[in-house]
Parts: sequence; structure tokens; C-alpha cells
Amino acid sequence: MKSPKTDFKPNDSKAILFLITPVILMSFGIYLSYFPVWSFGYISGQILLGFFFFQCFILLHETGHFSYFRSRFVNKFFGNIFAFISFIPFISWINIHNLHHKWTGFRDKDPTTEGTVAPKFNLLTKTLVNISWLIWFPLFTIGYRIGNYWNIGKLRRHVLKVHLKGIYRNIFLQITLYIPLFYFEGNWIISHLGIGYFISLVISDVFILSQHSHIKIPIAGEHEVKPIRYSEQIQYTRSVGFSNLVARFLYLNFNLHESHHSFPGLPAYHLDKIGTETPNKVRFFNYLFDAKSMSGMNFIFNTSDKNIGAKDESQKGSNLD
Repeated sequence: MKSPKTDFKPNDSKAILFLITPVILMSFGIYLSYFPVWSFGYISGQILLGFFFFQCFILLHETGHFSYFRSRFVNKFFGNIFAFISFIPFISWINIHNLHHKWTGFRDKDPTTEGTVAPKFNLLTKTLVNISWLIWFPLFTIGYRIGNYWNIGKLRRHVLKVHLKGIYRNIFLQITLYIPLFYFEGNWIISHLGIGYFISLVISDVFILSQHSHIKIPIAGEHEVKPIRYSEQIQYTRSVGFSNLVARFLYLNFNLHESHHSFPGLPAYHLDKIGTETPNKVRFFNYLFDAKSMSGMNFIFNTSDKNIGAKDESQKGSNLD
């Protein structure tokens, strides 16, 4: 029997092959972006770019674990590129995402979910959350990226001081690169890439929320707790199922979140090969229907013992859409 730790190591050839789809989507998307605005070709190009930008976010996630390529330097080099495209500082991502894996299983200890614990929202904010979820406006993803990776106050609360200087430099450098880029090329970026990037945020909203939302996750409170073993974190996450081709080449196995939490250092191109138990895996469109049937406040900020999208026990673990 193959072992994930010894038989599925980083493989540069497979890593490069996984980059073929993003390059194709980017190339055709930019080509079609020169078609007349709102024409079929233009809209098709923006949809392709939407998936390309979402794949950049996935690849940021992969390189941030420093196991996508064999070389740490190469992971860091490409990670900074994907982070720049995703508008997320790479060093912030690494630190917060590592803490997410450490503290999955305690909503208030995990920096990416602590804000979902008894939020004190006024009626206007609750209404905004519900309407945004209803009309597919990616309010959560925007708040998730700004609130976790650009929020200096939050970073200072969670990240070790030894890493903060690197984060500050990374944020400063990224901003100084964005300013001239948008000053000189802002019109082109907005007209040719803007809708595509917005579409990527909509896709991200659905996927990021599928992974841990509306799942019964304990709150540590005042109790001293220890991190939960990776193999035991499956119960606190959810996978969504597609056909093998769609999962592997369009979503780069990012949908296999239970497997990822079991082996967070395993490259995505191996995740569909290791045979991890996936008790919370549901068909994507079943999950989406159930999630969108709820109010945004209920889905994002409440938890449940019931795995949404699981219409019956036979659907759990399905790999079909």
C-alpha cells in the first residue's frame, strides 16, 4: 500500500503539467477580451479569465505549502507571482494559512473563522450579508482576503513577531508595485480583466465557504486546548464532488478539502490518488442548492450537525457532479 508521505512527493513535471490549464485559460481569455464589449466572445473570455484567476488563487494555496515544486525557492518565486495576481500578500498568506491548518477544529482559535463566532452585526450589516449571498455578490471573499491578509491588527494578534517584519515588507512591496501598474495600465486592466477577476471572486465565494461553513465546529473559549491532529480534522471540513476531469483540470483538486486537511503538505496533483476517507464529501450542485437556499447569515455564521448537500447516505463520498 502506498504511503502519502513517501510515495507522493513533490514532482516538478506534474507541477508544470498542472500549469497548462491556467496558461490556456489566460491566453484564450485575454485574446477574447479584445472582442467588442458584451459580445459573446468578450463574455466567454471573461468567464475563462474568471477560472484562470481562481486557479491562481489555488496555486497560491499550493505554493504556500512549499510542496508544489521540490525547491523551496521555486515555490516562493511562483507563490509571489500567484499572490500578486490574487491581490494577497504571500507572506501574510503563509502565516495565516498555517495557523488555519494548526487550529482547524476550534472556530475561535482559527484566525480564518474566528469572526464567525457570535458576530455583533446590526440589522443593516445582516441585511447586506443576506442580500450579497442571495445575488451572488462575493462579499465574503472580499472580506476574507482583506480581513485576513491585509489586516495589520489581526496579523499582529496572530503572527509571531519574528515574522511581522517580513509581512510588512511584503505588503509594502506589493502596494508599491500595484500603484504604477494601475496608474499606467489601469484602464486596460479594468476593461480587459476586470469582469473576469470579479467572476473569480464569485467562484471563490462558493468554494471557500464550502470547505468549513455550516459544519459543527467546537469553540475553545477559555479552555486550554491543543491542536487537533490533521487526520482528525476531516470531521470539520467538507469536500465537493465533480467528475474526475473537471476536478483535476478545472479546479486543480481544490475541491478535495478533506484529503488536503489530512495531508496538508501533499501537492494537489496527488490528492485524487491517495484514497483518503471523505465522509463529508457531497455533490457540488447539491451543496450549492442547499447553501443558496439559506440566508447568508444562517449559512456562514451558524453551524449544524447535518452535512448540507448530503441528500442521502449513498451520496457521501461521491466524485460526480
